[in-house]
Amino acid sequence: MAFRSWGRRSLVLGTAAIAGLGYAQYRRRRGSTASDSRYITERHASAFLVRRRVGGERLESVREAVSELCADPDNPQPLLGLEGATTATLFLDTGDEPALIWYVEVPRSATAGWDDPESRIEAAFPLEHDAIADGDAIDRELLVHAVNPNRPRTATGTDNGPLVVSGTEREDGVDVDLVQLHLKPGLAERLADRFAGLSQRVAAGELELGPIERWSGAMLEAENMFTESIVLERRPDGYVLCGYMETAEMAGVYDAYYDTWNPVARASELVLGRVLEDPEAILKYPLGTGLEVLAHAVDPDRPRRPEEC
Repeated sequence: MAFRSWGRRSLVLGTAAIAGLGYAQYRRRRGSTASDSRYITERHASAFLVRRRVGGERLESVREAVSELCADPDNPQPLLGLEGATTATLFLDTGDEPALIWYVEVPRSATAGWDDPESRIEAAFPLEHDAIADGDAIDRELLVHAVNPNRPRTATGTDNGPLVVSGTEREDGVDVDLVQLHLKPGLAERLADRFAGLSQRVAAGELELGPIERWSGAMLEAENMFTESIVLERRPDGYVLCGYMETAEMAGVYDAYYDTWNPVARASELVLGRVLEDPEAILKYPLGTGLEVLAHAVDPDRPRRPEEC
């Protein structure tokens, strides 16, 4: 059930903690700022979303261009976009306002010296095409990032598999999706801002997770969720939580979520209905996000544990 492991931590701690749960478990760091956790979180890596508008009559042309971009299955660099990037996916939104959406993950060791990470990522968008135009300026902020210490280092999740896949080649690979969850206006949005501030302090090493991290990590592995990121978008029409998920099988995520009494899982189920405009968008499977996954790529040495970042 997408958004179930660390996504729940964001929706228990980001919508759930948005509602004030969970971060009561946070405590101030004393002394060392290093975490002893075996899980990569937003302390160790960043994740970004970049949107580009696409002319609705040119969607097929864009699909073909992406396929050409990813023609070499052993070279993920064109899709990763820039040095240091470790995981990337291109999504196509074919809705009323078509858009190409690029998700990219970069360890904080790579972004530490960047003056303006957001601008640098924007400039590294991996595809140039005359059907693509700059998207509207949107204020984005990473709330949660989490990595399974057992995630694969190929794009299909198989041993010695390709590093980049596109189109029908993805059918036998990992499940990747991006879900966009609209927050109710008012209180939920104010709590989202509060949570964003707490997330900044976590990333800066000023706060550490209590039992929430253990519970969330247990779900991450039980669900076979490889990578989860949650980005808050403050759009002109309201706040949206964008959840990126890379998993072995999305259906298995839902099975694991509903077959546990893990406190993080059960608390999130109660909270989602209170803060989201459409809770069923995440609480029911299949997701029906309306997004098409055009390509997915991973660096063969992408980190799986904090010390590898």
